[in-house]
Amino acid sequence: MRATGIVRKIDNLGRVVIPKEIRTEMKIDNGNTLEIYVDQNDTVILKKYSPVRELSNLEGYIDTLLETTGCNVMISDTDKIIDTSSDLGEYNERLVGNKVKEAMKSRKTINLDNAQDQDLCANFRSKEDKLGSVLISPIIKQGDILGAVILSSQDKKLGDFEAKASEVTAKVISKKLGL
Repeated sequence: MRATGIVRKIDNLGRVVIPKEIRTEMKIDNGNTLEIYVDQNDTVILKKYSPVRELSNLEGYIDTLLETTGCNVMISDTDKIIDTSSDLGEYNERLVGNKVKEAMKSRKTINLDNAQDQDLCANFRSKEDKLGSVLISPIIKQGDILGAVILSSQDKKLGDFEAKASEVTAKVISKKLGL
């Protein structure tokens, strides 16, 4: 933990304002949910909450999509790729790239014919070109963007069937989240 040198008072409603510099650095936007921890030294810790990361059995969703579509699969929260099919393991825990953010912001499935690593993961290049055709479907729950389901195939151009499969998976994941 690093000191920031910033001190804030708690108002009469129990609120504390997180300084803009820290919100910007930590990518905390209005409406984001924070998790509150208290450690053994009575230190209060705020952590950006990722409900998608809390889901058990993401591997089950990934395996089912892999078997159904024949495509490699990634699942992200709003910040990072949190789980992948085995062929894309090097993408795990990477920050999401511009095209993933674009799909989440537009709230629509995006189809990329020749995706690059940077489209999916910020500041990352894999050793091999593993992506090819890519579909990105946002996970939305009660109007909130929570992440994305990403399909990838080097062997074929992804179409309506794969788009529908990724969209249905995104909806099933959103229904599993108990927000």
